[in-house]
Amino acid sequence: MKKFQFQFESVLKMRRHKRSMCRQLLGEMLQTDQRLIDQAEQLKQHRSEQFQEIRVRQSEGRVDIDGTTSLRYYAGQLQTQIKSVNTNRELMGKQIVLCRQALAKAEQEVKAMEKLSDKHRETFLYAQNQKEMVELEETWSATQQTGGYQ
Repeated sequence: MKKFQFQFESVLKMRRHKRSMCRQLLGEMLQTDQRLIDQAEQLKQHRSEQFQEIRVRQSEGRVDIDGTTSLRYYAGQLQTQIKSVNTNRELMGKQIVLCRQALAKAEQEVKAMEKLSDKHRETFLYAQNQKEMVELEETWSATQQTGGYQ
């Protein structure tokens, strides 16, 4: 019995590889987005600590102008970094949407090729079964003409 071989197997492999690459890229992008989220939280926490330090210094009853100014300046720098991280997250979000769309398309292409492969396999198996039935009938017919088994 012949073994089924899908004539577009190379195309199916290529599409599966493309889908795999899309999945990998999406995973990397989601990891990058999570790192940006973590980085933004860390910067916000550090900025909050700077303002807490300013409050502590002012509660002592004396005002340290130079120290407070440098802490406020640093807090402003942290705010700028937070905005930069948020901008990067927005860009990453857009890229993630595009990557998810590409993954969905790649998934559809793979499913279409797999359906075609299944259809071809069913046709092949049906044809094989028909051939076997014809061969069995011919064998039976030949044995009937010769008078049966000896």
